[in-house]
Amino acid sequence: MSGARRTDWPLEALLWAAGLLAAAQFGKLSLTLAALGARYPEAGGVLPFAVSVVGIVGILLGPVTGGLVTWIGLRRAVLGALLLGAGLSLVQAAELPLWLLLVTRAAEGVSHLALVVALPTLMAEAASDRDRPVVMGFWGTFFGVSFALLALAAPRLVGLGGPGALYAAHGGAMALMAGVLALRLPRLTRRRAEFDLLGEVRTIYGDLRLVAPGLIFGWHALVFIALLTFLPAALGQPWLAVVLPLVSLAGTFGAGVLARRFRPARIAAVAFLVNGVLCVAVLALPGAAVGLVLAMFLVIGVVPGAGFAAIPWLNAAVAQRARANGALAQLGNVGTFSGTPLFALALAMGGGAGLIWLTLAVAVAGFATATLIGRRYPA
Repeated sequence: MSGARRTDWPLEALLWAAGLLAAAQFGKLSLTLAALGARYPEAGGVLPFAVSVVGIVGILLGPVTGGLVTWIGLRRAVLGALLLGAGLSLVQAAELPLWLLLVTRAAEGVSHLALVVALPTLMAEAASDRDRPVVMGFWGTFFGVSFALLALAAPRLVGLGGPGALYAAHGGAMALMAGVLALRLPRLTRRRAEFDLLGEVRTIYGDLRLVAPGLIFGWHALVFIALLTFLPAALGQPWLAVVLPLVSLAGTFGAGVLARRFRPARIAAVAFLVNGVLCVAVLALPGAAVGLVLAMFLVIGVVPGAGFAAIPWLNAAVAQRARANGALAQLGNVGTFSGTPLFALALAMGGGAGLIWLTLAVAVAGFATATLIGRRYPA
């Protein structure tokens, strides 16, 4: 298996921090939608599309991004994506026409996708065989940590200078990170001789090792944001919107530690099984729903850690890991994009219980998927 003899922890921390900035490409818009609504009163239902368009790019281009970033070179891909993201954030700090904001967001989707594919691939390379599962669990926390930090920083920055102040700060941070990583990332000479667009798609979806981590992660993505959106209000406990993501982070990092001893597919299967049991408990004991939901999110958080750990477990070569990260990005975006409307329908039809029933169905599907993957690759 490729990788470092000893884990380069300072580099791992820098790459993870770059991941926080990649996640902020979503969060900076999500947390300023109200302010943007005042800026663009004519936008109506179009404005939320400024958030989701980044994910749509991931759905469309995810399968080919892994091959593309290894062809370009991981170092070049990361630095180029950071600089592109920095420039776009700084442009967005101006009061753009709505159509131009949407165009910059689509371009930002390319930057985001390149980062979430190349960064974990580089992190896996910089880790020793023993530490690699822990590093992947560490990477899996990037989205939750980024949103938590943004939730603290965004109100103050927006209060000082409107949404543009937050976007400018984000752009400056991305440019600074590009400069730091330009000095820190090794110059690798490996480069693929050619890039075949259709061949990449056939390669990824013709090899279960490449798509399996994404199949595990996709079930998690289907429920995570949707439950955070609807469950706190359905339970009458708005404080859960802050606490639940933090609880899930413990599960994500814990999955990386567990993956030192257990196969990631087995970890994911057990997590889905326990989550299903907790769903049944919530339905049977509604008076204990809050405590059970906290336990659910701890277990839900295990799944992305297992999914990311499955990438190096199933794929030894750097190019294969990059492809697997691309497939995971696509399936994760499919889950996130479709989860909210599905759970909104479940809430409308069955109230809070409808949310739990749908979560139970996803847990069953996830358990079956992870179990089949574990049986296909027992070692």
